[in-house]
Amino acid sequence: LFRSAFGTVVALFVIRGWVQKHDAHTFEEFLLLVLKGDSMNMAVFAVIVSAVQCAYAASELLILREIGRALLDIRSDYATLLAVSVGIVGYFYVLFGGYLAVYRTDVLQFTLVAAMALAFTAYSVVVGFPVELGNNWWPRAGYWEIPFVGAEAGALKYAYQFVIGSVMGFGLLAAAPDAWKRVFVVTTLREKSLRRFVTFVAVGVAPFLVLVLVALTVPHVRDGPVNANLLFSGFPTQAFLFVAGSLGLVACFLSSYNSALLASVHVGLLFQRKQRRVESELPRFHVLMASSLLTAFFLFAASLSFANPYLLANLLLGPYALIAGIQAGTRAAPAHLPANSLLWIAVGGVIGWLVYLESGLGIPTAPTTYQVNTVPGGVMLFLIVTVVCKVLTIGSTQHV
Repeated sequence: LFRSAFGTVVALFVIRGWVQKHDAHTFEEFLLLVLKGDSMNMAVFAVIVSAVQCAYAASELLILREIGRALLDIRSDYATLLAVSVGIVGYFYVLFGGYLAVYRTDVLQFTLVAAMALAFTAYSVVVGFPVELGNNWWPRAGYWEIPFVGAEAGALKYAYQFVIGSVMGFGLLAAAPDAWKRVFVVTTLREKSLRRFVTFVAVGVAPFLVLVLVALTVPHVRDGPVNANLLFSGFPTQAFLFVAGSLGLVACFLSSYNSALLASVHVGLLFQRKQRRVESELPRFHVLMASSLLTAFFLFAASLSFANPYLLANLLLGPYALIAGIQAGTRAAPAHLPANSLLWIAVGGVIGWLVYLESGLGIPTAPTTYQVNTVPGGVMLFLIVTVVCKVLTIGSTQHV
């Protein structure tokens, strides 16, 4: 968590640099500049970003269903109905409210998460910390080992794992249009102030501190298959803590789900605008919203056939690393890449990621702790794509 928090802070400052470099007056103008350039590159980038955001929304539905089944102890079919119902509510909320609705959800999320943090802090102080706390927090053998070194790495392993976790935290924001939007608003739409941005960064890191408190209630996680019911067995059963925790989790879901859905639609809308302008974009918006919802629900329904509710999120590590690498390698200006090159980068990245998964962990049909061992592969993909894009943009004559 602390490593991801560090990566998040770095990502927010890097994205701020991208925003200032483009010097756009509106977020739509910023996105249009990101989508500028060769038509094939623009199409590939827009499709990847939109598809990944739809898939991310579907993974949020799967995780919400798992929380309802394991934490709220409701039947699987009712948990599915819960996830679908909340997803539909979030869809109409965004459909009628747009980005304003997402901001209001963020305010609600922060309020509920803050309340959850206070409740869990009080609980942890009064009850005390679990005896097995160290077993969940310190590096264990078999996870994120340094290649060709293994368990003999000693202190070097801590540095290696810190880098892996930090790059992962960086990549998740660098590939997320909703993160670009939040940074853009704080950076440009008000009087420029580093102090205001630092406050924004502190708010962005706050959820990680809350997760630390929630993690204190999790019993020792054994290697191998994960039992979600056992994982949530340490969740406080006191009424006020249960309500605070449940509301905080639902608020986090709504914020992430709504942001992903709207980001997918926004990128698709701007891509179509660059292809052909129309007098009114409202029909396009409605079609794209319906298409994104149906895509997310289709992926959600298809994933229910697997016993592993975290499989889709695990698979998305690769595409997130790909997008983050493109953004980092081009400084949020894929237009600098040679014509048609992004298609081959994307194809190579996706194939490489799938080969890595199959040759390493495989496709886990059931939840297992060893799924986290795919993270170093995602970090490696990010670094490779970043270097490739950086090399290809050397001497570019494109101007943003």
